[in-house]
Amino acid sequence: MSSGAWSCPHDLDGVCQRVQGAVCEPGMRGCVLEGKVRFAREEMNLPRKPVKAVSATKATAEKKPAQPPRRRLPF
Repeated sequence: MSSGAWSCPHDLDGVCQRVQGAVCEPGMRGCVLEGKVRFAREEMNLPRKPVKAVSATKATAEKKPAQPPRRRLPF
């Protein structure tokens, strides 16, 4: 039996595209792997609820200070 790396096709930058807006954790509720595989770590085999991912736009919005509105010119 050979070992190899695996990546989830529904993982996009750590956010699950199958369970909308959740942090990608293989085997969580709603995952295609749920109940189909056994993981080496026992805590991964327990039923887990999806955890909401922090939006990248919210994270960058909190870091940047608010800018004053731009002045509109009449022409």
